[in-house]
Amino acid sequence: MWHIIAIGYLFVTVLFAAAQPSIARALIYLLFWSVMPCLFAFWAAKTRRRNKLMKMQEDKAEDGAD
Repeated sequence: MWHIIAIGYLFVTVLFAAAQPSIARALIYLLFWSVMPCLFAFWAAKTRRRNKLMKMQEDKAEDGAD
């Protein structure tokens, strides 16, 4: 479900950047309002998934040791 929100967010920010009067301003808006927040969101999702998988493996190892 979160990917639908991400696509909508990217659509709006790219159109907003495209509406800027100069190329330099458009690239700055694109970088700071589109690329960086999406990279952070992907990093957070990846880290959360990695931590969840590690916790599941630890729980499975504890169950196997008992």
